[in-house]
Amino acid sequence: MMRRFLPLLAAMVMGLFTATLQGQTPCENGVAAGYPCDQVDLMGFVPSSSMGGGDAEDLWGWTDPQNGKEYAIVGMAGGTAFVDVSDPTAPSVIGTLPSHTGSSLWRDVKVYANHAFIVSEASGHGLQVFDLTQLGSVSNPPVTFTEDAHYAGFGNCHNIAINEATARAYAVGSNTFSGGLHILDISTPTAPTLIGSFAEDGYTHDAQIVVYNGPDAQHVGKEMAFAFNENSVAVIDVTNAGDPVMLSNTGYSGSAYTHQGWLSEDQSFVYFNDELDEQEFGHGTRTYIANVSDLDNPVVMGYYQSENTSVDHNLYIRGDKVFASNYMSGLRVMTILPDGQLEPHAHFDVRPDSDTATFYGTWSNYPYFPSGNIAISCRLAGLFMVRDPQFVPTQLADDKVVPAEELTVHPNPSRGILKLSGMAAARRYRVLNLVGQEVRSWQSVPGLEGLHLDVSDLGPGIFLLQAQSDSGTVQTVRFVVDADLSA
Repeated sequence: MMRRFLPLLAAMVMGLFTATLQGQTPCENGVAAGYPCDQVDLMGFVPSSSMGGGDAEDLWGWTDPQNGKEYAIVGMAGGTAFVDVSDPTAPSVIGTLPSHTGSSLWRDVKVYANHAFIVSEASGHGLQVFDLTQLGSVSNPPVTFTEDAHYAGFGNCHNIAINEATARAYAVGSNTFSGGLHILDISTPTAPTLIGSFAEDGYTHDAQIVVYNGPDAQHVGKEMAFAFNENSVAVIDVTNAGDPVMLSNTGYSGSAYTHQGWLSEDQSFVYFNDELDEQEFGHGTRTYIANVSDLDNPVVMGYYQSENTSVDHNLYIRGDKVFASNYMSGLRVMTILPDGQLEPHAHFDVRPDSDTATFYGTWSNYPYFPSGNIAISCRLAGLFMVRDPQFVPTQLADDKVVPAEELTVHPNPSRGILKLSGMAAARRYRVLNLVGQEVRSWQSVPGLEGLHLDVSDLGPGIFLLQAQSDSGTVQTVRFVVDADLSA
């Protein structure tokens, strides 16, 4: 009976949304367009039916380095959808890439060098590679794309992690190497090459791989995989892809299924989720916290437990915030305290009908867009675009970033004049509002050294100025207009 009811419920939820959302809907009195919220505004929505149909599964994002446009890349049951979310209040589906084989409930994607790398648990799927730069040239969307390359070194695969710093992809949960790490060189994105593996700890469900720069001096500069292996968190030195070494394997009390996790930005802590503990033990939604300042001897410090009872799924970290997709209770944002503990900050519930420990609701989220907008995938519903108005992005989410001190705003605009210094090679600039919409389009300038910009037409508010050099380097800075300067 529940299986018959859920599609009807999803249709009711989407009907409510389309009937009530007219552009941006602020979170007021704990509600935005019928969705419970706290400090998170609803910006836009795309139903699953517009992205190929079926469940909306995992997702990632990409920002076009040429024009700053932002795209959500959404894994769907039968393929992958590419959605232009540059204007989050009017997201537009550019096209879809069909699955290499059949449909599946699991499809995952990550990005490297302007290419999407897509895996699925569909039999024989392998790895699809798609050139994202073609998205901007589509003149009559939506279109059906074809993959640019395919890697057949594995068939079904649960997930993929990418270390952009070393041009390596790590397929996990595949039908190779006991479901452990299947390590690929993707320095030439359309020609992935197997360079190593790790099978000693069996199946890996998800992973994050970094060039380590944390507090454990013994391992600084090495490539480390933090693997979430069903009943433990493993730390594996993968510097030599042909001979990985497991440094530690840490279990914890109350484990049921270690699912996924992410490092704090200072690499002192790992925050991870257990997908089955809420169902098996009946407690509230838990986010586990491990101190990994000693990679050979991590310590699980405990957990943050919310008042919700939903299953926790995927989480990511930007700055001091944890962005957790917790199925039926939606996006939950938590603040990392100095001691590594968590406290609640904000939320947006994509399934207001229930808070049960079931596997519907939000699958994942992507909090790394330069604009600060957040993409949320929701099974049975589609793609939500939301925003925490308090969040101010400090830099672009790509590698073309110059230090903030090289471009300075002096100070808040005085009588409508914004004074800039630094980044003398810049040749153009634009101004965005806090939801990532252009309020002044790209304009050419002869260099920003000492340039004075008239911003009296903007009105009071918080804005982002982006300056771009001839080489493509972009710097984003925040400035405030605290009064009506047009009078």
